[in-house]
Amino acid sequence: MIPAQELDRALVMLKTIWYALAGSLVMYVIAIPFFLRDRTLTLAAETYEELRVLLYLAAGLTLAASWLTRRLLLAGKASPPKTKESRSRQHPMIQRYTTAMIVALAMCEAIAIYGLVLFLLGKNQIDLVLLTALAAAGMLGFFPKKPELIDLAKKYARNN
Repeated sequence: MIPAQELDRALVMLKTIWYALAGSLVMYVIAIPFFLRDRTLTLAAETYEELRVLLYLAAGLTLAASWLTRRLLLAGKASPPKTKESRSRQHPMIQRYTTAMIVALAMCEAIAIYGLVLFLLGKNQIDLVLLTALAAAGMLGFFPKKPELIDLAKKYARNN
């Protein structure tokens, strides 16, 4: 089982990462349009529409892939085989949970970046807001949860 102090320390670190990434989503929607309102990039309308469809499809696939990737990482099915003992002082399930969370959050962050790219190319703030909202919804689902981490540690203890 994970000592309470180690568990609390890990959750503080994970929540800090989560809040930092969530804060960047706010920056995409508020600060970027403000600072770049006078900049223009030219792109043919047809090319922009093709890119827009492609990035919306990519956003949906990325969100689904983030959920699947997180599940696989938490189950240990996507981890490379261990060749030697880890030197980390963290409990193995905290390491696994941290990795899964960071990967899933980074994939959600990519969705917001798709919206940012569309905004920069087409000045359509709706694309920016919609894709950032989709990223935020995904990130809300990946908020670090103490009971989830405790359950993973219990499963780990039963299997080892």
